[in-house]
Amino acid sequence: MNENHARMPLGKLPPLAFGRAARVVFGLGSLVGAAFVPWSEGGGIAGGLLLIFFGLSFLAGGLMANPGCEVTALPNLLLPAEKQLNFP
Repeated sequence: MNENHARMPLGKLPPLAFGRAARVVFGLGSLVGAAFVPWSEGGGIAGGLLLIFFGLSFLAGGLMANPGCEVTALPNLLLPAEKQLNFP
């Protein structure tokens, strides 16, 4: 982030910077929520695992500035750059 962005108020930041921050926050929230889902009524283990997968995907996508769909963020960490998938 350049120094001009550091002085901008949150509402004036470019969409990419806010989107990355939102992905990280949502990823952390999903991981925290995954701790409670298996014990809730109807959540089950599958719901907890799904929240863990999406939490890690959002977190990886936000930290690595991976464009596109969160579902492809984790596989893109393992693929070379020319084979990565970036769906809008």
